[in-house]
Amino acid sequence: MSENLVQRIAELETERKKHLLAKKRLKAHLEKARSTLQNYLNESRIRENEIRGFLKGARAVLAAADFKTTARQVFDICSEIIGATSGYIALLSEAGDENEVLFLEAGNLPCTVDPELPMPIRGLRETAYRTSSTVYDNDFMNSDWVKFMPEGHVWLGNVMFAPLVIEGKTVGIMGLANKSTDFTENDARIAGGFGELAAIALQNSRNLDLRDMAEKRNADLIRELRQALANVKQLSGLLPICSHCKKIRDDKGYWNQIEDYIDQHSEASFSHGICRDCAKKYYPDFDLYGDTNNET
Repeated sequence: MSENLVQRIAELETERKKHLLAKKRLKAHLEKARSTLQNYLNESRIRENEIRGFLKGARAVLAAADFKTTARQVFDICSEIIGATSGYIALLSEAGDENEVLFLEAGNLPCTVDPELPMPIRGLRETAYRTSSTVYDNDFMNSDWVKFMPEGHVWLGNVMFAPLVIEGKTVGIMGLANKSTDFTENDARIAGGFGELAAIALQNSRNLDLRDMAEKRNADLIRELRQALANVKQLSGLLPICSHCKKIRDDKGYWNQIEDYIDQHSEASFSHGICRDCAKKYYPDFDLYGDTNNET
């Protein structure tokens, strides 16, 4: 074999190896690009699902149903997006020392705790109330918080609490639990957003209650005024009255004693007496007003 042929074969082998290396690199780049694109698509789907959920929650709030119904809808949407299977929404009591549970979702797990029992604000819940921020624990059963769980409580693998804040004050809380994987900061962000929606729904509900109370008071006042007006007879317009006997002519042309006319057209009634001038004129012999003793 000639020296030129051997050299040519060597050159072709080198080119083949370069080509294979370039092909391998190109394939790696394509795989990386494909993986990056798939991650972007997955992330986009996740964000789209979150946005769709927030819009659905906003529509539930705008529907202005009673707060308990709206709160349940907001909770269900949030749970579905995050992947939590258990939880509840509770409101701060008037005394401000415990939660009043609106509903409790055990997620098909055994739970014998009476939801009507008081739920003191302590443990991880207290942190959410105090900081007005979303908090979570992914190893709840091995945490310090587990000592606050009452007997018969549903098993909790992980827990998250999102506050309901109105005018800077936490007035309620949304609890989420038992996600199949760990809660993340993104889950906390989502839960915080749905906590804000629930707070808006609560504020709207309270505003509607105040409006209804005001409307009821106004309606009661109007009814009382109408009833009062219905019981009042008013005299108005020109009343033809005789210059001598002081009788009044009615709309049918009849002349009536003034006391009879007023009695028929108003709520006034008369009690008769004698004025000082008439007493002197018609009863001069009777000193009805004691004027005789005053005369000089």
